Amino acid sequence: MAAAARADPKLLSRVFDWAKIATKIPDGSPARKDLLALRAKHDQLRQRLESHPANGQPIDFERYRKQVAAPGYVDNLEKIYKDLLTKVPYPEDVFSSEINAREAEAEKHFRSVIEESKDISNELSMSLNEFLKLKPFEKMTLDDFYDSFPKYEETVAKLLEEQDYSDFDHIQAVWDGKLEKTEE
Repeated sequence: MAAAARADPKLLSRVFDWAKIATKIPDGSPARKDLLALRAKHDQLRQRLESHPANGQPIDFERYRKQVAAPGYVDNLEKIYKDLLTKVPYPEDVFSSEINAREAEAEKHFRSVIEESKDISNELSMSLNEFLKLKPFEKMTLDDFYDSFPKYEETVAKLLEEQDYSDFDHIQAVWDGKLEKTEE
């Protein structure tokens, strides 16, 4: 079948990049299996659609004239058929504009979500980079901690005031791993 005689090109014009879609799904995810099933179903339906011509094959009235013995019968049928073609209108497409509008709206929404996600990702990357530049916590003094996290200075100071350090030797032994911490 020639490409021009196939199903409506508008229906076949959309092409999906299945490999790109698959990169968005983590390996081992159950969604990967669903994507493969969707692709197989899509390919099956597309193949069925491509196997049908865009317009039905025209009726070969000449062949019927040779086979039907009644004179004028095929001529009458041909006249009625052509009459019906002019009287029966092709259904008006009332849904494409609505579908296109919804698609454009969804596309706009998805683009805004993507931009918002990129902004959040950039913020988190910057925060992570700042955090990685910090001195390791085990090497920080309290002043270093206050310099790095000034919003926690008051909270930490309050907690330190509430602590009882009267038995410092016991605390040091627990810290060094020489004693088990006891619940009081």
